[in-house]
Amino acid sequence: MAKEIYVEAAAIERQKDDPCGGTGFVVLDYNGQISYEGWMCFENTIEMMRLDLLALIEGLEFASDGDVIYSSSEYCVKGFNEWLDNWKCRGWRKASKKPIANRELWQLVDKLRSEKFLEVEKVNPMVVGKDAASKLAYLAASREL
Repeated sequence: MAKEIYVEAAAIERQKDDPCGGTGFVVLDYNGQISYEGWMCFENTIEMMRLDLLALIEGLEFASDGDVIYSSSEYCVKGFNEWLDNWKCRGWRKASKKPIANRELWQLVDKLRSEKFLEVEKVNPMVVGKDAASKLAYLAASREL
């Protein structure tokens, strides 16, 4: 049975010049109950697009065929569903011919996407999984896990 996987990222600056990032993901079972939680901490990282991609990659690595990954990141959802194939065809460049940001992460997303059939969708902000993943990401970024 397909799982719902919610991925989120958070960034904080604990002290001047001490940026930290965190990602969180939760898996809901078919009853809507949290069956798994995961998180990662990143030192010296506050760039949100990169953190969002790292959260998506965590979800992709955990996912199985048929699963749905939900993200609040438009960058990740559109990148996965609309932009990735075009970037790849253009040699990892935008239509403007400029290199895409976070190329190495998008290449990993492309590799993981080719290994299994799954969906990435924009999350509804009122879902339990989104709140839980957001809390984990914030706690990971603040080093409270």
